[in-house]
Amino acid sequence: MPEILKTKNGFTIIEVITVLVILGILVAVAVSRVNNYNLEVYTGADVLKTHLRYAQTEAMNKNPDAGETIMGINYDAGTNKYWMFKGTSTSSIVLLPDDSKYVTSDRKIDLTAKKIKFGSGFTIYFDNYGIPYTAYTSSISNTLLADVLTVVISSPDGSFSESITITPLTGFIP
Repeated sequence: MPEILKTKNGFTIIEVITVLVILGILVAVAVSRVNNYNLEVYTGADVLKTHLRYAQTEAMNKNPDAGETIMGINYDAGTNKYWMFKGTSTSSIVLLPDDSKYVTSDRKIDLTAKKIKFGSGFTIYFDNYGIPYTAYTSSISNTLLADVLTVVISSPDGSFSESITITPLTGFIP
């Protein structure tokens, strides 16, 4: 019996500290991964807001007597891309401020429009007064943005989201 009491089984203090340090590092890495989605969503929302405001400003800087005064942003949910265009055709692509044609989410951000009437994507037109439209074919038959357009940018798992709103008549984007 005395031999059993004399054997020293257990962990030393250095082994316990080493395990705790390794666990702390693993937890820090896991937490930083979760926060990256949050950061990506907020950054994606800010970039989209900037591009919407840029399209609106470009339309407002056009001369109505010279012809093309319409600018807009089109988001295609199928390809998960959005782009800026000029005129009434969404296929007349204009370079964005960072000299790119398209902005994609790289599968980290899901862009969806909340309004059912826009389906899974959205198209917004701005005229030379900065007024938003949902459809713009000519100076005679245009459809003003009737309700506030809310675009939600969310992480793939839906845990983080940021909303962007476009106000009817004024085109204000808070």
